[in-house]
Amino acid sequence: MLTNWDYIYNLCRNVSKEIKLSGYEPEVIIALARGGWFAGRVLCDFLGLDDLTSLKIEHYVGTEAIDTGEPYIRYPLSEEVVEGKRVLIVDDIVDTGESMFSAKTYVETLKPAEVRTASLQYLSCSKIEPEYMGELLEEWVWIVYPWNFMEDMISILGKCMRTDPSGKWDLEALKSALFRNHSLHPVTFEITQPGRLIEVLEEMERVGKVSSGIREGKRYWKLL
Repeated sequence: MLTNWDYIYNLCRNVSKEIKLSGYEPEVIIALARGGWFAGRVLCDFLGLDDLTSLKIEHYVGTEAIDTGEPYIRYPLSEEVVEGKRVLIVDDIVDTGESMFSAKTYVETLKPAEVRTASLQYLSCSKIEPEYMGELLEEWVWIVYPWNFMEDMISILGKCMRTDPSGKWDLEALKSALFRNHSLHPVTFEITQPGRLIEVLEEMERVGKVSSGIREGKRYWKLL
């Protein structure tokens, strides 16, 4: 699922409306790094707040790079950040709920007056339901946000090209693979992120993931 800045901004608006209708007046917003940063800043604007901080939740990685799922706080907050205050914790998406649950549990130890949670998107199978959400998702889907578009698309294109590692991929073949493997329709892609497929491929070439050439007047890319 591709998103753009306008789509995300409207989800922020939806969240802010829910907060206002509920009567909750947060005094500080804690944006979960990194996905919650944009939402946190925009919600500050919608809610008339200037107290914004960040919290990074990570998961312990065991031997052989196996994620154990155990969360820990990368950069702890000082008590004065939230003590006695009404807090709103914000993230881009609550899917498993692990990060939001861990963040709320941790913040509650810092003696806030109240803690509530918000996310732009919420997957109904999560272990925690945020008090405020911009959009409910019934099924898991890989969401490409504007702030990690390049990162995600490089990964997605790489996976597509690895289905034929020695192949030479032109634009049409790549568009077909994106639709076939990830349900990214070429028309939707162009409307949401116009002209950016070439930009992603150029970045992949710059960092040494692919090479490009011309064959029969058509440009193609090949995995390195």
